[in-house]
Amino acid sequence: MQNIDQKILELTALYEISKALASSLDLKVTSHKIMEILATVLGMQRGTLTLLNPETGELAIEVAYGLSREQQARGRFKIGEGITGRVFKTGEPMIIPDIGKEPLFLNRTKSRGDISRQNIAFLCIPVKVHGETIGVLSVDRIFAESGISFEEDLRVLTIVASLIGQAVKLTQIVEDEKRSLIQENIHLQQELKAKYRLANIVGVSKRMVEVYEAVERVSGTKATVLLRGESGTGKELIARAIHYNSPRATGAFIKLNCAALPETLLESELFGHEKGAFTGATQTRQGRFELAHGGTLFLDEI
Repeated sequence: MQNIDQKILELTALYEISKALASSLDLKVTSHKIMEILATVLGMQRGTLTLLNPETGELAIEVAYGLSREQQARGRFKIGEGITGRVFKTGEPMIIPDIGKEPLFLNRTKSRGDISRQNIAFLCIPVKVHGETIGVLSVDRIFAESGISFEEDLRVLTIVASLIGQAVKLTQIVEDEKRSLIQENIHLQQELKAKYRLANIVGVSKRMVEVYEAVERVSGTKATVLLRGESGTGKELIARAIHYNSPRATGAFIKLNCAALPETLLESELFGHEKGAFTGATQTRQGRFELAHGGTLFLDEI
């Protein structure tokens, strides 16, 4: 009966861990929740996730449950150093039945007091991504507890380590895509800025030179600019030149052709509306002023 109860607890823990991983892409938040579940459901204390810092080449505790910030900060290991470092180096799990009798156990965090007087076991499992060890999951167990099998604990923790590895992989993919999008955005902004340089605008007459000088003067300010001219003379080109040569160049350039809108819709287009504000307003909509915040709003044909 006791064995069945333990199995139910293990399944409950794995279910809650799966929910935690699905709730957020923030690795620290989900990992801390996992450590909390291991402690509250399975009684596994001082759960830690230790990851390799590629810059220093050291292992450092990234997430811990039941440790103070000072204790967590002390949890640093060289590859191969102590139990944590050895598990990372070999890629194989280790069970230490009694840490007080294990010379390889360093107690680097100093979170357990006098380990020679306590019945604490230590379970350490590698966290892998594509077969490569990227970190280590570890927990403490009070081995005097009846009905507890270290092998069963190891099996459960191996599953948890695999789930964490998948979460790390997903986080890395998201971060890589985010960096790629940022770089692409910077590249596009540079291209647009180059495209709308004043030197690329055709025109050398005295009046055009005056326009270029005016563009240079107002680009660095927050002044509202009125552009006048016949249709097709390049008002939008000048507006974009002002935008892409200003501190607002990384913001949006929002264009609105006022002449193409009926008077009844102009207010909604400019200022937006809330859901249900009028008949047909089935959802909240941002206005052009809000969309252009931090950038430039170009009102054409006013």
